[in-house]
Amino acid sequence: MGATGSRVVNKIASSFSYHGSPSEDYTDYAVGEHAVASFKGTPFVYSRQGSMYFDEDGDLAHEFYEEVGPRRRGGKKRMKRIDKDLTPQGEVKYRVPCLHADFPIILYAD
Repeated sequence: MGATGSRVVNKIASSFSYHGSPSEDYTDYAVGEHAVASFKGTPFVYSRQGSMYFDEDGDLAHEFYEEVGPRRRGGKKRMKRIDKDLTPQGEVKYRVPCLHADFPIILYAD
């Protein structure tokens, strides 16, 4: 194993080992309180950006298609995707608020 490999192994091994004595005032509650205090904003998410679109008729869908006639006589009809005149859905409210993905507390239920 070369020098680079040894450095990588040492970094991995040192990240799993703990050198030193734990502090007397260390508690899980204090660590969690500090993590929540450092989180900016509310832990709840009340809405999200919608992924669907409205067409000019007011229909809501992810994609819109129209049927196009054959180019020459005897050909098949085909479906053409519509990209123009679509309006994004905008903000969609959640029925029940969700926790933010970056919230620093791990929830555990027994």
